Amino acid sequence: MSRGSQSLPACEAREEVGMCLAKILDMLKKPATLSIPHPEEPRNPLATIDSVSFYLVLEKWFSDWGVPAEYQDFWRRWPVVLVPNLTYLGNPYPALTWGDQTELDPTWCNPGVLAHEMAHKSWSQLTEWQRSAFNTAYTRLAIGEDKLLNFCWHQIAYMRTTWGQNNNIEGHADCYRYLGKKMPQELKEFYPRLF
Repeated sequence: MSRGSQSLPACEAREEVGMCLAKILDMLKKPATLSIPHPEEPRNPLATIDSVSFYLVLEKWFSDWGVPAEYQDFWRRWPVVLVPNLTYLGNPYPALTWGDQTELDPTWCNPGVLAHEMAHKSWSQLTEWQRSAFNTAYTRLAIGEDKLLNFCWHQIAYMRTTWGQNNNIEGHADCYRYLGKKMPQELKEFYPRLF
């Protein structure tokens, strides 16, 4: 190559290619940026029983979390009662799932809160052996084997809450709520009627 042409001399071209390769290798070494697949939706303080369309929220949950069609009628029949200013033991709560129904504050009526509560119903369908197996797998994966679950586990304190019990009922619910379909495949068997 001649110095008067538009092209770089051979030695300079090699250096530039080398720098580009070095940059590419650096990019490959850096871990991918992790993010929560289903981040928490804000509370809507203006929402009321009359202004909330629970049906639309339910359908959005089905769509965004990929609830299989064969289970959707089960979830449509599950009783969800909108309760303004929902409290438990004097403390406000977005939602509560009891033995035979879910109570949901209209200001928190969104797909993520619904996903969390439906995971509680799913948990109630597990045997004690399945719950123990979930606890073992969840803890192992959350502590470090699964990068996305570990990231969420460190970002969301509620995922580590056991309420002094020997179970991860809140971790189970939040794993589904925040990760949805992106949760580790190994855990999906512990979510009856959600996968």
